[in-house]
Amino acid sequence: MVARGLSYRDAGVDLDASEAMHRLASRLLAGRREAYTSSIELGGYELVLHVDGVGTKTLVLERTGRMRVAGWDCVVMNTNDVACDAARPLALVDYIAMPRADERVFREVLEGVREAAEATGAALLGGETAVLPGLAGGVDVVCTVLAVREKGWRGNRAKPGDVLLGLESSGLHANGYSLARRIVEERLGGYDTVVESVRLGEELSKPVANYTAFLLEAWRRGLITAAAHVTGGAFTKVKRILPHGSAAVMEMPEPPAIFRILMEAGRVEPREAYRVWNMGIGLVVAAPGDRAEEALSLAERMGHRAHLLGRVEEAEGEEPAVVLETMYGRIVY
Repeated sequence: MVARGLSYRDAGVDLDASEAMHRLASRLLAGRREAYTSSIELGGYELVLHVDGVGTKTLVLERTGRMRVAGWDCVVMNTNDVACDAARPLALVDYIAMPRADERVFREVLEGVREAAEATGAALLGGETAVLPGLAGGVDVVCTVLAVREKGWRGNRAKPGDVLLGLESSGLHANGYSLARRIVEERLGGYDTVVESVRLGEELSKPVANYTAFLLEAWRRGLITAAAHVTGGAFTKVKRILPHGSAAVMEMPEPPAIFRILMEAGRVEPREAYRVWNMGIGLVVAAPGDRAEEALSLAERMGHRAHLLGRVEEAEGEEPAVVLETMYGRIVY
């Protein structure tokens, strides 16, 4: 009997329901809205407050003994987001929920938070640790980041004719783990398994790539017009930076082995995979045509492998679209 193909909904995460909740929450938000953040004015600056967490990746990190990565990820997921909106991280606080007091795990998480704070230029001002027996079944790690940008910034918005660049990810980052865990645990034999020379536990424990410094420098030099962090919802996130009546048309590179392994073992449809995982591209930026090579060169000098993916094109219809040319065929969101 052939195993049935899995989706994110099968693993307990309904992206359509999540999007509906986000739309509901957005009606309550104040301040200036951008692709990833909202801000308020204070003097000659705009202040951004942003929160994100590591999610169920911590269940993998507990199994592989790499909880330091959870501390790193909770910071960098936030700083990448705020830097997409051209805001420089200033300070952060963390929140760690645990089912029982565990000093070793706590120390490892905090070491990761401290390391990421130093790498991104944010000061760790404090946090909250909650021991929640009966409520927390695992360790939940969250950070809130305060960031700033100068008043009058033009906004995170691409335009037709812009060139689209993709910076490679370091793995799954911190999204799509509910589906990845189900596939690894039920169909691949667990985290000690090696497939195509890929050690699954090691691959799924890699830290999130830090794009913060590149983004801030690219904005400072005027090399980019927009940036999309490929996180929850994966490539549908690119719609956030597109104007009405446009489409991001991208030729995607072959995904790294881990994504192909997960897709094949879970029989995950390509359309679902590119909506759940980053498939090897963790950041998409738009650059004016005459600055694209300079932006690409900057990314590579700062340690990121980057690709020319495509362009923003004019398109019929009011809603923006994302068109991916993949090794599995064309996918349109």
